[in-house]
This record gives sequence, C-alpha cells and structure tokens, in this order.
Amino acid sequence: MMDFGSFGDARLRRGGADFLAALMAKRSCCLRQLANGNRGEEVRFNRFLHNDQVTAEEIAETAEAHTARAVEGRHVLAIQDTTDLNFTKHAKSKSGFGAIGNGLDIGLYIHPVIVVEAATGPGGVNHAGGILGLAGVSVYRREPEEVRAPKRASKRRPLRNRSRPIEDRESGRWLEGLKAARRTLAAAQTVTLVGDRESDIYELFAAPRPDNVHLLVRAQHDRSLSEGGRLFQAMAKRPHVAGPRIEIPAKPGQSARSAETRIAFARLEIERPGRVYKAKGLPPSIPVFAVHVEEIDPPPGEKPIRWLLLTTHKVESLADALLIVEWYRARWTIEQLFRTMKRDGFDLEESQVETFKVMRKLVVAALVASLRALQLVHARNGDTGQKLTDAIDEADEPVVEALVLKLEGKTEKLKCPHPKGSLGRLSWVVGRLGGWNGYVSKSYKPAGPKTMARGLIQFDAIRAGWRLRKDV
Repeated sequence: MMDFGSFGDARLRRGGADFLAALMAKRSCCLRQLANGNRGEEVRFNRFLHNDQVTAEEIAETAEAHTARAVEGRHVLAIQDTTDLNFTKHAKSKSGFGAIGNGLDIGLYIHPVIVVEAATGPGGVNHAGGILGLAGVSVYRREPEEVRAPKRASKRRPLRNRSRPIEDRESGRWLEGLKAARRTLAAAQTVTLVGDRESDIYELFAAPRPDNVHLLVRAQHDRSLSEGGRLFQAMAKRPHVAGPRIEIPAKPGQSARSAETRIAFARLEIERPGRVYKAKGLPPSIPVFAVHVEEIDPPPGEKPIRWLLLTTHKVESLADALLIVEWYRARWTIEQLFRTMKRDGFDLEESQVETFKVMRKLVVAALVASLRALQLVHARNGDTGQKLTDAIDEADEPVVEALVLKLEGKTEKLKCPHPKGSLGRLSWVVGRLGGWNGYVSKSYKPAGPKTMARGLIQFDAIRAGWRLRKDV
C-alpha cells in the first residue's frame, strides 16, 4: 500500500492511503472534488487532515525513507528551491497565514529538496534526470514584520539583517536544505546540492560538508577574488570555447528555443564578504571552481543565457565543465514540480483549507503526489535507465509482469519496449492503465502527468488486491 505514513493508527494509515489515491486520481486539492461528490468521503478526508496525529513531518519522513533506500551507491543531485503559494483570492477564509511578495498578499512558502540521478557524461550520457524522490521540505510563513521594506536605491540589505545568525534568517533555509541532503542521502556515493542564485550565500560554502557532498550554485553576487578583481569580470575575460546547445523551455512571453553557447572554466578563491562575516568566524576565503556559460547570437529581443556556476567539484577539463552544466540544467525538474503543484496540476492556490496548520499537511501531501506522477513521466521513454525499485518494492514485480501480458497488443508497436525490472516498464503499464493507447509517434502523444495519475490509481488498487490474494 502506497501511503503517507502510519500516524500510530491503522485507520489513519488507510485514510492517508485513500487520500493519496484521491489526490492522484483528481489532481486537485479541493476536498469536495477529491471525494467525488460523496459527502461522507469529504468529511473523512477533512477529519484526516485535521487530526493532530497526522503531521506534515511524518508525511515527509515517509517519503524521505523511500528516497534514502533508492539512492544507495549512486551519484545524485539534491535540487532545492523555494516557491510561494498565493491565497489572496481567498483571504477572508484564511487564518494564520503569512505575507508574501509585496507584503500585502497572504500565503506561504514551500522549500523542497528533490533528488534526481546525476548524469555521468555530458549530454545526459548514462541516464540522467530520473527522479528518485524527496530529501526534505520546509513549509513556512513570513510574519508581516519580516517582509522587506520597499526596495531602496541601494541593492544592499541593511547591515543589521546580515549580522543576525544565518539560522535566524530566512536564507537559513538553504543550509537546512544541505542538512536534509546529508541526513536523507547518507547512503549515496556522491551528493551534489544544486541551487539557483538565491542560494549564493557565503555561509553555505563555509558550512561543514562530508567529503562526498558537493555544492553547485548559480552565482548572484559579484564577489571579490583573493587573486584580485571581481568574479563576473574575471570569468568574462577567460578564453571561451564552444559549449553545449541548451534547449530553453517556453515561458510566459518567451517562446522555446535552442541556444548555442560558449563556455569557460577556472579555479578561483572567493573572499569573505565583509566585517560582519569576519565576526562570525567564517574563513577569509574559499576555493571554488567557476564555469561561465553564455549564449551566442540570441534571437532579436530575447535575453541571452548567462550562467556563472560555482561548484566544489573539481573542474579541470572541458568535459568536467560540460558535466557541471548538465547537472545544473537538471534544476529545471523542480520548476516542473512547482507547475504540477500549482496551475498545471493540483492547483493548490485554489484550496479552501482555512488554517496554516492544516494547509502545511495538504501542501506536503500534494508535493509527494506530484513527485510520484512526475517520476513516471520522466521514465516513460526508458531514457533515465532507472530500476523498478526506485518507485515500488521488488516484491511487486510479478504484478507488473502480469499487467504487461494483459495490456500488450498483438502488433510489435503495442508491445512493451522496456526490459523487465525497469522503471520504464512500470511507466508503460501505468500509462496504459490510465488510458494511453500505447502508440508513440508524431500523431500520438505519450502519457502525461494526468494519464499517469489516473493509471496509478488503477495500479495501486490492482496491487492491493494482488497482495491480499497472496496473503489468503
């Protein structure tokens, strides 16, 4: 049974499993929709979320325990980022939420650390991008007094804010992400913690890390260098060579395109930012490797790609630099996850849940459900090369094989193309159960998140029946 946790009660465990199934089936966070109009079921789900024994922490820990087993012996990317959920349209019904954005809107923030298998060669060689699960998550609110004042002429924050311990500042979430990665991913061979520009904080580079844990951060600050000069100018002056072609996904106001790039890399030492950081006892400088990527001849009116990536991995060749770029590009997975949780999937911002305490549980539940569906979407072509056990127990493989025999058609095009024991094989089965016709060509769309969600409901029900049959 796929569930959210035991919560110390068999009935609550069953309730959590049913709630997860409903989330997957409906891709909605509206309790009325999840209950499919059944008033009794709606009340049951509502009681489950409001039960004090049901906690966001246990929902997360249950998912993290599966991830901890899946990462053993692998090089994984722990990708962290923050997004907000805006409930201003339902402000009158909300209680205990914080301020977001401009300080006038109400909502909350979610900061997950998701785990993706790392490529072992440029261009995704040796199967990159397979989702392995959740390493940690923080759901928090920003109190009104914590909201930043309107932007000043200077971009520098007040000195008194930076003098506070990092643990007492909102930016401490990036260090919490590091702790979560260390805790959950201890069995991994190598862990690379990936973050966008907001994670470019000196305390993160200075934080203690095991030898197998590395950082990969997109630079935001034009830091002083021990050898003299500033970071951005120093890397812009470096000799560049032809870099990777980067596929840029479409965004509001921006069409998708394929960008040609050039690339440079170097070993540098970034200096400690100032007297406040000296007082904290942070080291005067930290060695890092920098990789500079910029787009060549972008289309008219389009903002060119410019990435300056800082990493604790050694970058001593072009192949090393290309691999760093490949790992950073995997950060797009967390953007897909946020879209799935919001407008393209579970539509969390339309939830009618009234209190922050209960909303925390719902947000973490939707995060786990979104990751599960997205994992199968990524694996549907077999490109990730993942094992079946990245998603389900090895003991459930006979269920998958029985369904393959039932769902395969007579022609070769309707045969499952993925080998036994692979996640691609499970993805094929789930897609077919969800209504996908099995054809892959320009005329037919592959199984997407909605189809996978429907198929998972069918698969979980069949698996539960199979297990009952074995126990009889």
